[in-house]
Amino acid sequence: MEHPAHPANAEAIAKVRAVLEKEGIERVLVMGTDIHGQSRGKFIPRWRFEKDPAEAQHIADVVAVLDIEDEIMPRPAGYTGWWPSWDSGFSDMEALPDLSTFSSVPWIDGSALVLCDFHDEQGRPLSAMPRNLLRSMVDRAAGMGFTARMATEYEFFVYRETAESARAKGFRDLEPMTSGVTMYGGERAHNELGLTSAIEAACQSLGVRIEAVVPEGGPSQFELNLTPQEALRAADEGFLFKFAVKRIAESLGYTSSFIAKPTPGGFGSSMHVHQSLWSGERNVFHDNTSNDGLSKTGRQYIAGLTSTLREFTAVFAPFITSYKRYEPESAAGTHVAWSLGNRTTAIRAITGPERLTRIENRTPGADGNPYLVLAAMLAGGLWGIESDLDPGTAYTGNAYADSSLATVPRTLAEAVDLFEQSEVANKYLGEDFVQYYGATRRLEVEQFNSAVTDWELSRYFGKV
Repeated sequence: MEHPAHPANAEAIAKVRAVLEKEGIERVLVMGTDIHGQSRGKFIPRWRFEKDPAEAQHIADVVAVLDIEDEIMPRPAGYTGWWPSWDSGFSDMEALPDLSTFSSVPWIDGSALVLCDFHDEQGRPLSAMPRNLLRSMVDRAAGMGFTARMATEYEFFVYRETAESARAKGFRDLEPMTSGVTMYGGERAHNELGLTSAIEAACQSLGVRIEAVVPEGGPSQFELNLTPQEALRAADEGFLFKFAVKRIAESLGYTSSFIAKPTPGGFGSSMHVHQSLWSGERNVFHDNTSNDGLSKTGRQYIAGLTSTLREFTAVFAPFITSYKRYEPESAAGTHVAWSLGNRTTAIRAITGPERLTRIENRTPGADGNPYLVLAAMLAGGLWGIESDLDPGTAYTGNAYADSSLATVPRTLAEAVDLFEQSEVANKYLGEDFVQYYGATRRLEVEQFNSAVTDWELSRYFGKV
């Protein structure tokens, strides 16, 4: 059977083959993201890959229904959409390499990687798969005359633990890489250069540039900022960044985690996203004749983000622990309001020179799937433009202390209800995706509801 391939000109294929030869590559990791943001793929030996680098590879569609612990998620009762199962024999998906993402990986001996899109065996993009979803939103923006540029800021924790020692401790009382908290601390940043410089080097080898390294507000918590890129590349870089951080930390004897809230109290880990729309060389969010530097289009986009914030929270906060991060004055975007430069609101506009004018969404956690998060933001923002919405006056003051403001949902169950009922989600992201994603989140809720936690045992055992 002849397999579909991404359009790849002879020059792109020649460049890939040249890297294979020059770097002495022995194998290529062809991988993409599943619904949870985990990498799924396989190594292909060089002799096979270089025959036709753009050829699709086979990956069983079971990866679309594996939960975060690799258990097969059962088809929900009454579910009518695409859901691979034993009944369908777990047929193959076509993993189509996107050669623009091909890169050698010096920190994996003799290896390279390339990101892929998942299509069915007839060559049709699977609408439920995250990279395809973001592509559709990028295409929608292009159809409106816009190029979306985005940048992610990731926070994460690092522990002096191996994966085995962390599990042996039940993931409790883990030893931080360093003790104490010094937010923006210069000495701490210097002391931890061994790790952060290794991460920077690894990312650089993948074509991912780190714009800033910041010691954050928790013990051994870091924030690393990525540079603005076109939306699909921005999501690719976020995905590759998390892959690199985990592997480099592991190679140095540490364990890293992007969980949104690993312990009670203190700060959680965010994924703040900066975004702007461009028409050619012009930033359409910028207007130097307005009082605040924002154009009408920028205001419409903001209105779309705020209007859809609650119904898209299930994407921005995809797991049970995601909602532990949403606490007062926690630097998380919990309150539905927008502002100029004010970090207490969910949506923050940053104005000034045209190249720097942008809008930040502070609601997503570091545990979010970057492809889905960026797709949801584009859906909300583009809807705001197409619907000619206005966000009203920019908020001033401490939004956390304002009980009149709406807040994000308090639980994943509540968030999924809002997501499934969202007219914008169903129209822009597609009913098939909404049904599939909602089902995967409901199964996550069911798993949690059936679990007996340490808190429940310590509180009730022998007392009731």
